[in-house]
Amino acid sequence: MIINSKVIKSDLEKLGITPNKSRSVRFPDVPDEFLPSFIRGVIDGDGWVQKEGYQMNITTASEHFANSLMAVFKNWRLIPKREKRFTDLNRPYFRVAVNGKEQIKRLATILYANSNELCVPSKRERMLLHFTFKRGINR
Repeated sequence: MIINSKVIKSDLEKLGITPNKSRSVRFPDVPDEFLPSFIRGVIDGDGWVQKEGYQMNITTASEHFANSLMAVFKNWRLIPKREKRFTDLNRPYFRVAVNGKEQIKRLATILYANSNELCVPSKRERMLLHFTFKRGINR
């Protein structure tokens, strides 16, 4: 979106809307009880889950957001990986990944334990692909 009005631009900045926000977005202060739902939404919006269910990654242009995702995943006793890549215009972006059957199962258990149906079904199905039914996971 291009805004040429200095007044509108100033008003938007007062509301916290800044240029290139995708590169500067901060990880919000999310209470622990809602963190799985928030991360599930991030995966649903900006994530990718491999068809075979062994890989999941989230792409973001914000290094701070990528580092915060890493911290959350490590806190959940996962082994995430972060990769810095560059667009064709040489702009950096970051990919945070969780790989491996057991790691994806652990992540799915956290994300979908109380999710009801509030998720992208195809991503949920891929993450639960290698599950034998466990209590707390509603398929």
